[in-house]
Amino acid sequence: MLLGPPPLETGTPLPELHSEEVHEIISRPPHWLIRRGFTLFFTLAIMLAIGCWWIRYPDLVTTSFSLTATDAPRAIVVRTEGKLARIFVKDGQKVLAGQVIAYSESTADHEQIIALAKAAKKIQKGISQGQWSVLHKFPIATYTSLGDVQQEFQVFNQQLNELKATLEGGFYLHKKKLLVDDQADLRSMEQIITEQLALRNKDLQLANDEFLIQEKLYEKKVISPLDYNRDKSRLLSREMPVKELATSLIQNRSAQTAKQKEILELENTIRERKINFLQSLQTLSSRLESWTQKFVLTAPVSGRVSFPSPWQEQQHVAAGQELMTVEPETSTLQGVVKIPQKNIGKLKEGQTVLIKLDGYPFREYGMVEGKLSRLSAVAGKDSTYWGYVALPSKLTTRYGRQLPYRNGLKGQAEIITTNRRLAERLISTISNGGK
Repeated sequence: MLLGPPPLETGTPLPELHSEEVHEIISRPPHWLIRRGFTLFFTLAIMLAIGCWWIRYPDLVTTSFSLTATDAPRAIVVRTEGKLARIFVKDGQKVLAGQVIAYSESTADHEQIIALAKAAKKIQKGISQGQWSVLHKFPIATYTSLGDVQQEFQVFNQQLNELKATLEGGFYLHKKKLLVDDQADLRSMEQIITEQLALRNKDLQLANDEFLIQEKLYEKKVISPLDYNRDKSRLLSREMPVKELATSLIQNRSAQTAKQKEILELENTIRERKINFLQSLQTLSSRLESWTQKFVLTAPVSGRVSFPSPWQEQQHVAAGQELMTVEPETSTLQGVVKIPQKNIGKLKEGQTVLIKLDGYPFREYGMVEGKLSRLSAVAGKDSTYWGYVALPSKLTTRYGRQLPYRNGLKGQAEIITTNRRLAERLISTISNGGK
């Protein structure tokens, strides 16, 4: 037997199934947002699509940055531990290349060493031009406090004095002149003897011809033995001067050879003394240069001096300590960036680089704009590449502020590679799986 609700009687009215609240909701017209929501959503979607297509955003490669220059500031480093004997410049002063900046403490007189070095260079220049007379203008007496260079100078001084004795006005050259004069006289005498010998030979030839005639007459019994012997004696008397002149000629030539030997010995002595002097001069010059590099600090380039810290005379400094730097006035600023391999394919020369220097917060000072000027063709030991950034000469930021140059400033560089649409970025991200 099935159980269920009792059947409704025919003609019985149905009960009311909704309340007043439901009736109110059904009777109220829909809100405008609901009525137009689809249209608004569709419009926003179209605008977003258009914006993603038209709006471009640059790709950035962010890397480390270091500030430098094509002619970077040159550091002046103390080469020996001790005190600063003299300081000749002030912070910010302009200097020329080679100008003396300071003296390190030494047992030698710096001024004498510098003067001696200049004199040595003057001698070298004069000798290279064949002007050995420059040695007579060398002021020996003024160099009395040379410290560590004294030994080399004494050897040089000894060789100089020995060489002076062989040069103009010296004993050896005077002796050589006398020998040359004697040699010239011997050559003149040789000429005279040769002429006399030629005459005597002619006279002897005539006497011999005459004797041959007399000898034939004697054989024919035309002349007496007494006359024959007299003619033979006359021939022999003609032969004696010829032999004497021949002997004199040999002696003359032997004397010339002896004089030439003496001259060669003198020339060899002069040559050896010149060689010894040049060796001592070279040794002294090298020692002076070594001493100067150690105790005399000079400007490596022309520019402006910058002190990293205040210095004063008689202050103790350590070897290798940086005393000051010289900033060249014609230096061109540039930056160096380190680029990982994964980004090297995006970069090319001429791209804009935005630089944020650590020492000058970019929100306060602004960013410096440069151009990527060169990329290294070969990766370094750490498999990264180097790039060079050309910078404005005045290092002016986008805020119009000019920053002072300080070599080695670090920072961050943002290299703008390409401007891509937002749509392209979204598609690229989706195609790469969100990576």
